[in-house]
Amino acid sequence: MKFDKTILNKVIILPLGLVILFIVYRTLVFSVIMNCIPIMQEHYIIAETIRNCIDIMTIVVLMFIFKVKTGRGGVKGYLKGVGIYGLPVLMFTLFEIGNSTLWIFGGHAGLYGSGLIGYIVVNVLLYITVGIEEELMFRSVVTECVLRKNSNIIVFASVYSGLLFGLAHITNFIFDEDMTMFNKWCTMIMACVFGFTLEVIFLRTKSIGAVITLHFLWDFADFMNHMMIVERYRYGGSYNALALQIPVLIVMFVIAVFCMYNKRQMRLQSM
Repeated sequence: MKFDKTILNKVIILPLGLVILFIVYRTLVFSVIMNCIPIMQEHYIIAETIRNCIDIMTIVVLMFIFKVKTGRGGVKGYLKGVGIYGLPVLMFTLFEIGNSTLWIFGGHAGLYGSGLIGYIVVNVLLYITVGIEEELMFRSVVTECVLRKNSNIIVFASVYSGLLFGLAHITNFIFDEDMTMFNKWCTMIMACVFGFTLEVIFLRTKSIGAVITLHFLWDFADFMNHMMIVERYRYGGSYNALALQIPVLIVMFVIAVFCMYNKRQMRLQSM
């Protein structure tokens, strides 16, 4: 498709600007929470969860003001999104939960001790709010900007949405001092690929609930991976999370590409 100046502004520049504003806004909100509520410096995860809730409310208000619609897809769309197109992520998460449960509850609670259950519950809340926040932003607001009156650029929309999703994780470069540069780049690249797959699944199923669920499952599996890395290191072992994540992501990418080029199924319907 040939872009004229008007389409260029609406399809490329506007979504990019919204994502940059989103990054700045959530960073400022988190900074205010940490500085205005000193106790939150000891409860980092709770502070992030509160930040996510504030972001969600802000996004919902903006969606209402600008009349941005989001896909619902019904039960059928949800089940297809999670149980068919997202099956690799679902199976990966169940495997990680089972693996971590056997290890940690088998006498290796280590750092977490009696607070393990509370620690897991707090992180579940964190990743649920992350999934809702980011999927509303990218699958509703950004997708609406790119595809409104330009519904014939689905391939571009999917790829561009993935790149913007990766851009939103640039804060890993800035704030996460515990990650190596290699891990930061891996996170960015994997975020781009995962964002692309979620966009394709959303366009195929029209289910915002499906992509929120898959986003949560992926993040929660990553959290369980982190627990395994920390605990096995403490007990003199090792655990390579990327060796498990990358194959799953490759399979998801292949599924997304196959779905994307099935143009009959990928035509946008009324949200």
